[in-house]
Amino acid sequence: MRIMCRFIGVLALTMMTWTGTATLCSAKTVEVGDVSTSWIGTGEIHDLPDEGQVIHATVKGALIVRHFKGENENKHVHTAELMCSIRVTMNIKQNQRGQIGLCTVFAHAGKDVGYGQWKCDGGMNECEGEFTWTHGTGGWAGISGTTPMFNRIIFEKIEGERARAVGYASWPNLTYTLP
Repeated sequence: MRIMCRFIGVLALTMMTWTGTATLCSAKTVEVGDVSTSWIGTGEIHDLPDEGQVIHATVKGALIVRHFKGENENKHVHTAELMCSIRVTMNIKQNQRGQIGLCTVFAHAGKDVGYGQWKCDGGMNECEGEFTWTHGTGGWAGISGTTPMFNRIIFEKIEGERARAVGYASWPNLTYTLP
């Protein structure tokens, strides 16, 4: 009986190790290429007592995706829809801006949906940071990975706290991993 229990324990451990290794070995990293967007949106600007501001907005845009194929091959281009909820904290006096965004990307007529978040800190102009894929559905089920990005968002007060947002973002070599 003891030998049988040990055998089953060793077999279970071997199967768990093999399954974990097989899952790790089958992951595929995708180098998408150069991705950029221009976006527009609306939100609210709230003035802070320290001469700073907090801005909440939703921005939408079309991602322009230029796939890398190799030096001698033509690049393949397609688009995807992007929608992000963002929060920006800034202080013009100190030339500081921090941004957080939660984004949804709709590709291939909505068959593939990816969810991600980005964070960056910088001056009042371009903000450099990272974009992290968190979830996905369709062909992007199990998507993960972090890739560098930069963006710029300009806000213009319309009336009261309401504001308009315009800007752009770029992922010079967007990558992700699929299981």
